[in-house]
Amino acid sequence: MHKRWLISLCMIIFLVGCAELTKDLSKVPAFQDEFTREFMASKKEVSEGYYLFESKTVGYTVPFPGDARIDEIHYEKVGNVFESIKFGSESEKHTGESYTVYMMYENPTRPDSLEVQLSSVVNALNYDGDFEEKEYENITHYFARQKYVLSSGDSSVYYFFGVVSSNPTNQYISYRYAVRCPDERTGCNYDLDTIEQAIEKMMTSLKFKEK
Repeated sequence: MHKRWLISLCMIIFLVGCAELTKDLSKVPAFQDEFTREFMASKKEVSEGYYLFESKTVGYTVPFPGDARIDEIHYEKVGNVFESIKFGSESEKHTGESYTVYMMYENPTRPDSLEVQLSSVVNALNYDGDFEEKEYENITHYFARQKYVLSSGDSSVYYFFGVVSSNPTNQYISYRYAVRCPDERTGCNYDLDTIEQAIEKMMTSLKFKEK
């Protein structure tokens, strides 16, 4: 009888523990979504509102916004040399509007030129302007932004985009971060510099794993 009581007590403790774990995860959309949760290396924040994303290529980690979910349909991976993801949320931190991020990781056997690295964002946005270049200890960040008014003229999108390139290896990530402005006629008084700084902080906190 005593043994059965101990087993029952252990089962209750286990079930309560599972319930508490689920309760904790349900507070953060990135952990609430089953597919997104697969990429989260830890439940501990790396900075306010951000958690550590670990690529399935094992090539890099990056701070990931806790309010975002990864779109499983648009996820693509080829061995350990390519990974493409799309993620976003209905409430961007600084604007309250929806945002979407497209991010592509590549690890070519031979170094790609800067033009090739930038090509995915340049071609997707038909961008012919310059990029701001900032060099850090192990990475170089090429960054730009532009506004795109939809054909209807009713709404617009602000794009922040660029490439984070590893200095000691061939690895790089190209990305574009889109923030929606729902009413172009009245305009959206967004603090674009603040949004840009937040994106730059996230992307330059990216860490490539040397191979």
